[in-house]
Amino acid sequence: MADSGMTRRTLLRGGAALAGAVALSRARTAHAGPVEDHPTLVVFWLNGGPAGLFNSAGSFLPTGAFGVTHDNVRTLGNDLYVDAGSLGALPEVARAHMASVNFRHGVLRPHDHARAAVLETGGHSQLLRMAAAMPGGGPIRCALVNDLGFPKGISAGPPAEAGVSLEFVMAFDAVKDPGLDDVRAAYGARPGDWIRDASGTFAAVEGLVRAGASVIFAQPAYTGQADRQFDTHGDDTGVVARTVMAPITPLLAKFLERTMALPGRNVVTMLVGEFSRTVPASDHEPGGTATVIGKHVRTGTAGPQRADGSPPDNAPPPEGLWAYAAAALRLRHAGFGKNPNPELIV
Repeated sequence: MADSGMTRRTLLRGGAALAGAVALSRARTAHAGPVEDHPTLVVFWLNGGPAGLFNSAGSFLPTGAFGVTHDNVRTLGNDLYVDAGSLGALPEVARAHMASVNFRHGVLRPHDHARAAVLETGGHSQLLRMAAAMPGGGPIRCALVNDLGFPKGISAGPPAEAGVSLEFVMAFDAVKDPGLDDVRAAYGARPGDWIRDASGTFAAVEGLVRAGASVIFAQPAYTGQADRQFDTHGDDTGVVARTVMAPITPLLAKFLERTMALPGRNVVTMLVGEFSRTVPASDHEPGGTATVIGKHVRTGTAGPQRADGSPPDNAPPPEGLWAYAAAALRLRHAGFGKNPNPELIV
């Protein structure tokens, strides 16, 4: 028989090398630490701009603006005061990981310019930029949910980012979650295919989270003015703003409780609109304050709104809000610049 060159010594050496390679691979894996959870950013757009009574309530306690009193405020710690009946009524896991993050865009009017200042930059969608910076994994990378679509002023056909395009999810058949029937039942979503109300919206968004979507955008409010539900001019008592928020709160609470418990997921939820509101008259301020909730968010505030409803003077431009969201999502190279609020990240 011809000598193949495969001697016993060669086999032993090969086996030792293989064992060493396996051991080295295991050591490197252990040294690298745990694999990051799959990230998803959910943006609930409060169209028109919500009053700071929701996420900066302490700013209005001294004057009682927006109807804020010691009886309807909840303190969450680290200088964060919220409206007790809305954000203060969310589950404990959300209250323990909630931050108010300011931004200043300098736009007073019209609404569409202010919206673009928050959701777009240089003709590019901030949503698509974020989705492109995130790992894939689901059939839909960046989703726009329900029949309300984008608010006026935001392009419904933004250019793709690194091959990621916006996908419209107006009906449940686009949500590729095998457990969608159970999810719909949890929110009491009405029968039918179209997503045309708040309960259906939250069900569809959760289904997309479970299906591995990267970024999901939805308007959750089906009360108030049809095209700018939170544009509550003259609402010095905060009654109108609270009325618009009331049907959203229990659905949001259920959504956060369910999605923050998903294993292997890092779901970051952002509630934001184009403005905050002035004191008095509940008019437009040239910036706003977003509420961000997620497992890596440290409860607190980047700086409470001023007594007149405006964001603090040191509030960054909207790009800073997206940089903060990227940090909460644990994205290392998202392209939004330095996180202006590292103290609010766990």
